Amino acid sequence: MTLDISAELDVPHRPDLAPIGRQLDALAPVAARFLVPDNATGRAAVAGLVVAAEARRRGHETVAVLNARDRNTLGLRRDLLGLLALGVHEVLLLRGDRPDDDAEDGPLTVGAMLREARSLAEEHDTPLTLGVVADPDRDLPRWKRDADVVWLAPTFSVPAVTDWRERHADLTQPVRAGVLVPTGPRMARGVAEGMDLDLPDGLTGALEHDDTAGVDAACEHALALREAGVDGIHLVAVSRYREAADRLAGLT
Repeated sequence: MTLDISAELDVPHRPDLAPIGRQLDALAPVAARFLVPDNATGRAAVAGLVVAAEARRRGHETVAVLNARDRNTLGLRRDLLGLLALGVHEVLLLRGDRPDDDAEDGPLTVGAMLREARSLAEEHDTPLTLGVVADPDRDLPRWKRDADVVWLAPTFSVPAVTDWRERHADLTQPVRAGVLVPTGPRMARGVAEGMDLDLPDGLTGALEHDDTAGVDAACEHALALREAGVDGIHLVAVSRYREAADRLAGLT
């Protein structure tokens, strides 16, 4: 079974697209599509629309993330129109993390974004694939079943993903499971605490001596997910994109 990979790009926080080109070149042999984040941590980064344009210019299938935190309805419609003009017909809608300054959330909700995006696609008679995020430890809310793709948040537990998929056996939409590559011990501890993510036993310690240990753990998890009933993986390799691409190319 071929592993369908959606590779998330690490968007630069400087006015420089060269890092995007390097990631695209390294991951292209294993990735079916590229996911473009949207100021994921509330810290300003190069606009997703610009990064999506670069990925499309290089001929890659692209999924753009649009979060509710940073836009109102007009901003959502503006960005959707821009993406459609670029030939980007798949988006992932999410709430967005709180900014560092604890600013209030924007006026939109993911549900409102889903309805507005559907309306815009119908208005312009154009295809638009809409995705939402699901927690593998929780049942999918009824309203999220209106999405076209379900993206499971990262976990290192294959049984959790398998159990979630079995509980949602009636879903016909593609399900893509998140796979995170811990890049070092500090990041591993941070995601374990901040995302309540259970890491494989001994991984944090292994990263103290081998900064690529997270690549091995993530790639092994990705391959194991092929038996979990999901349709693909969402690879978040961050700075270890080259090592992850090389490892996956040798295993798939």
